Amino acid sequence: LVVFLFLFYFTAPTYYNYDEYGEELNEKVSKDFKLNLKNIKGIKYLILPKPHFVIEECDIYFANNPKDKIINVKNLIIKIYSKNLFNKSKIEIKSININKNDFNLNFNDIKNFYSHIKHNIHKPIYLKEANLFFKNKNDEIMSISKINKFKYYFNYQKKEKNLNILGNLFGSKIIFNWKRDYNNPLQTNSEIKIKNPNIIIKNNFNFKNSKYKAETNFKFLNNTLNLNYNFNEKYINFYNPDKKKLKPNSSLLVGQINLNPFFIDLNLTLAEVKIETILNYIFLNLYNFNQRTHSNLSGNLKIKVNEFKSRLFENLIFNINFGQERISLENSSIYFKKIGLINFSDPILFERNQELIVKSKIKLGINNENELLKRFQINKKNEIALKKIFFELEYNVDSGEYFLSSLNLTEKVSKD
Repeated sequence: LVVFLFLFYFTAPTYYNYDEYGEELNEKVSKDFKLNLKNIKGIKYLILPKPHFVIEECDIYFANNPKDKIINVKNLIIKIYSKNLFNKSKIEIKSININKNDFNLNFNDIKNFYSHIKHNIHKPIYLKEANLFFKNKNDEIMSISKINKFKYYFNYQKKEKNLNILGNLFGSKIIFNWKRDYNNPLQTNSEIKIKNPNIIIKNNFNFKNSKYKAETNFKFLNNTLNLNYNFNEKYINFYNPDKKKLKPNSSLLVGQINLNPFFIDLNLTLAEVKIETILNYIFLNLYNFNQRTHSNLSGNLKIKVNEFKSRLFENLIFNINFGQERISLENSSIYFKKIGLINFSDPILFERNQELIVKSKIKLGINNENELLKRFQINKKNEIALKKIFFELEYNVDSGEYFLSSLNLTEKVSKD
């Protein structure tokens, strides 16, 4: 008898008429999750593995934006608590689960989701095996991300809002954890872990006096970059707190990004980084972007590497200029130890035998002629003072080999 009553209780919802239950279910979802369900088709109740509803198809919207659809979802699972199953109007929802669905997102969707995070307290929302397609204003796909697990919920015991994501972006595994403690609701913390390459990014945001103040710790290739910045709707300002000196294996970013109109003016100082790592990273990205950039991106990024392990070089400076849809490296330089300053102009990037080659015109300003003659074992046979040498340099990004050609004492360098 007990078993019969138990089964009858849990199977009672199967006898309800769900033809007109969509509106009532949407009211529950709107209240508990701040989401709206529209165009609901096919509602059924299942007891296993735990009591839940399945909506065969529906459209989901943020409650604060009823115009922009987030997704047309298939087989939306709405898990419910076991109490009040005899009265469908009193049934309580436990969570929403979306499995194996695709999201087509644009910038407005990201803004709406940020608003949902910022302003709402809600029950758990779970995603599994979802694909995210990010599109521009022309409805062109800009990037694709894979979401393996997505947990978005409020912890009532700890009074914390949490967002946990396990996924894949640009071929790299990503773990993202975000938290807001409502005991101090103006502060949020997040952590991003990326594998291959191994990168860890930790963020702390604090809102005060109509301005956000933030600290970001970035770990990559045994190097640490600590960012301190504040921002509002007009700008992002990076600064060095108390003008602290760089610690070993650490880096520094200072400068400002104006948001309207968009313009960057940044200085990045790196330490204890292999010169080949910096060169390869910059040249590979230049080649991938075909030395072109977005029409709205303009400004300057100065990258300075003070300390790196090299017998020959020190003080590498990359002056990267963004403008007119081009990326240029004018007035970039590196110091040839005890000899002089090497300046290189915009490089040409191309492939040869499936290897990436960088070719650039070089000017060597000589400060110590005797050291130059000694280093290259050159016997000086005339009285001409060597102040400048011009030549062409080819750098093989894949093998790390250098090749010099067209040496000249005048600025005219052969094009061969």
